[in-house]
Amino acid sequence: MANSDVVVIGGGIVGSCCAYYLAKAGLKVKLVERGSICTESSKACQGHLFLWELPEINVKLGRESKKLYHQLAEELDIDIELRDTGSMSVAENPAGLNTLKTTIDELHKYGVKCELLDAKEFIKREPNISPQIVGGGYFPEDGQLNPLLTTIAIAMAAQKMGVEILTNTEVVGIELSKDKSSVKAIITSRGKIETSTVVNAAGAWSGLIGEMVGVNIPVIPRKGNLLVVGNVPDNFINCKIILASGYLDSLKGDKKVAVAANVQQTSDGSLLLGSSREFAGFDKAVNPEVISQIAKRCIKFFPALAGMQTIRSWAGLRPYSPDMLPIISDSAVKGFYVASGHEGVGITMGPITGKLITQIIMKQKTDLPVEQLNVSRFAKKK
Repeated sequence: MANSDVVVIGGGIVGSCCAYYLAKAGLKVKLVERGSICTESSKACQGHLFLWELPEINVKLGRESKKLYHQLAEELDIDIELRDTGSMSVAENPAGLNTLKTTIDELHKYGVKCELLDAKEFIKREPNISPQIVGGGYFPEDGQLNPLLTTIAIAMAAQKMGVEILTNTEVVGIELSKDKSSVKAIITSRGKIETSTVVNAAGAWSGLIGEMVGVNIPVIPRKGNLLVVGNVPDNFINCKIILASGYLDSLKGDKKVAVAANVQQTSDGSLLLGSSREFAGFDKAVNPEVISQIAKRCIKFFPALAGMQTIRSWAGLRPYSPDMLPIISDSAVKGFYVASGHEGVGITMGPITGKLITQIIMKQKTDLPVEQLNVSRFAKKK
């Protein structure tokens, strides 16, 4: 196959955004995806633009990315269903409310708009919530979009700018220079592509790609199960995104399975119920036991769900990094770049990741400091 300035591996939201911004910078780009565009975690998520996940660098990445989404919404040919919905976090006990208060106090230091609500005010805003709650938090800067439409729209826009998208094409190897110091080509199931620059945006599989060049990328799959409830009144949730304060705890640690209530209403009225975090390797089978736990947790906060019917469920694999920070960086191998490890905020951070990777490759000043996101942080720990 013909050579390319850059080859992006992975056709999810991160890979598509990388291809888009690289093409916008004038580079000749190929995007290689072993299946179809948006067939893995980008299709399996809820579409929440989550702008208040600490530490500070995550908050900055999320906020900058949302600005880019508003620009993209004006440029793309497909309606990505972007909405400034805000989000709410609900506490079922005083300990959860204290956790939220600590989070909100920290976010205020970074200029994030948010407020703590008592139970009376929360119930006033969300009448369908359980009267047993003790309060919660409101985060007006959050938003929502359609992950599938967004990823496809960005990939199509990249294609219009000249990106060649090779689907059903698996990367089976990466050819290095004789001294193993730099990239020369990638080997795919359809042939060789000569290139000096590769962006590894393979999500939960990015660690396997890293092994091809000897770069340690400790990203592993973290499964999430979701279920859908249909035929729900549009005003069932006024804010559209409500998650339990326990959701913050489910992000942390290395528990084999963690479940927290996360209820979101999409633009078509359906409810997406989550969420779970489970270390199960690359197994994408829906776990009925976990689905049951999710349903019970969501019903606890929204009792009216008990009378509604679920219409489908699925599972996807988040790219989990040990420190819960994304990897957006170059590497010890010249020409090998990493855009991965976003865990549950790949949709949130897709555009800013693509823009930052482009700036790093072009040796430009980055919009945000990226030193702490470098893959070398894991080599140092090792």
